[in-house]
Amino acid sequence: MSHKDTHRRRDILAAVGAGTLTALAGCSGDGGDGGDGGDGGGNDSGGDNGSTGGSGGGGSGKLRFLGFGGNTQAAQMSVFEPWAEESGVKVQGTSAGGTTEMISLIKQNPGSFDIVALNDTGMARAQKEDVLEPVDLSKVPNYEKNIKESARSLSFNMSDGDTMGLIRENGATGYAYNTEKVDGELNSWDALLDSKYEGKVSLIDRTIDRLSNSAAAAGLNVNDVPGDQAKTDEMFARAKKEDKNVFSYWGDGATSIRYLRQENAWICEAWGGRVLALQEEGFDQIKYVIPKEGAMGWADNLAVVKGSESRDLAHELLNHTYQRKHLLTLSDKMNYTVQVKNPPEKMTQLPDYAPAEDLAFRNWEKVLPKQEAWTQRLEKIKQG
Repeated sequence: MSHKDTHRRRDILAAVGAGTLTALAGCSGDGGDGGDGGDGGGNDSGGDNGSTGGSGGGGSGKLRFLGFGGNTQAAQMSVFEPWAEESGVKVQGTSAGGTTEMISLIKQNPGSFDIVALNDTGMARAQKEDVLEPVDLSKVPNYEKNIKESARSLSFNMSDGDTMGLIRENGATGYAYNTEKVDGELNSWDALLDSKYEGKVSLIDRTIDRLSNSAAAAGLNVNDVPGDQAKTDEMFARAKKEDKNVFSYWGDGATSIRYLRQENAWICEAWGGRVLALQEEGFDQIKYVIPKEGAMGWADNLAVVKGSESRDLAHELLNHTYQRKHLLTLSDKMNYTVQVKNPPEKMTQLPDYAPAEDLAFRNWEKVLPKQEAWTQRLEKIKQG
């Protein structure tokens, strides 16, 4: 058991290469949600999340949606609601604690889910587990109409020319800090190493996400690490240094914000949308930063579950979701970037806004096979 619990923006985001923001290709986290989702990476989990519609229209039937829970689930269900009311089709929402649980639920309950929200790690793993089926883009014309071309062919959403997932929102994992507790303005991962913050740092408890940022802090691109022992050792040496001041590793976004709100953490790896929501609660002393060395990006995506008995309805609901007005609603409610064409100014001012063309993405074909071994090595560091 670990001695710890395991519970400036665009110019930095736009820099591409080693030590820059790395957005995931495939899926994120170790059974984590992703994005913020987590939000994408990281959200609250929690079983049944209610339903929408079923009383209007003249249609009948039911669709089952599996998501991350928390804020993103609520936002997604609110967008589903008008379609459900108009069509008369009930949309039932269920949430899971992360990628591993989602895939397990799908495999253990064939035909029980129709649409799933997965982060990029989840997309990579779900395709490997063969639990998704291609999206028929001819039935989702709003996707091509409203989503930027640069965001429609990301590697984690494609397989042999087929579109397996549709990007929904994306963000980054930088860190937040309490300006009333730290000395001056922070803008580097080196702040995690300062002895003044011993016992006041919390980091994300997802191997690939955590190590992607350790790699960036060491001046490396995580995609270049697999197969290179020297770079692997350098990345883990950095992760060990960053562990020194940590009192807890968090597994969901709600916990990261609780640590910041309660001042358990003065510095905390976090998602920009979550921090923005905290600031809107009045916690103006909490600041979010993408460190100058770069940070890991993520994307949450919607996909059709293999074996769905309501494929046509699922595609109708996806087409509804990708109307511009609904995409902007998702962005407003989640506080994250949605890769719409001609984004409104409000979206471009989000903490970790970046167009897809400005992002470098993790190569999951290289990184995912290393997850188990890297997790074991990182756990040894956490255990001290």
